[in-house]
Amino acid sequence: MDLHSGSPWETLTLTTLSTSRHLFPILLSEARSLAEEATEGKTVVYTAWGVEWRPFGKPRRRREMGSVVLADGVAERVEKDLKGFLGRGKWYAERGMFATWNPTRAG
Repeated sequence: MDLHSGSPWETLTLTTLSTSRHLFPILLSEARSLAEEATEGKTVVYTAWGVEWRPFGKPRRRREMGSVVLADGVAERVEKDLKGFLGRGKWYAERGMFATWNPTRAG
């Protein structure tokens, strides 16, 4: 949606007979699943576009930590810090900040 005007970027109109209305939730659920599969296990990079964020380029395969050149102990400190952050989801949620993580998608 264009946050300046409030109008959608794209509009899709689906029409069916009243007896087939039950197909829309099924169709939309399948479309969402297919879209999520395209980014599963990958990193999506976003860029600022006016007052909103948009994906920048295609989703990228994540790198193994061993392929990143870091000083000794840095990778372990980053991992420890990240796990500490993710483990405090309740604390953030209680303050209106949502720290969510899906381990099946994040890897």
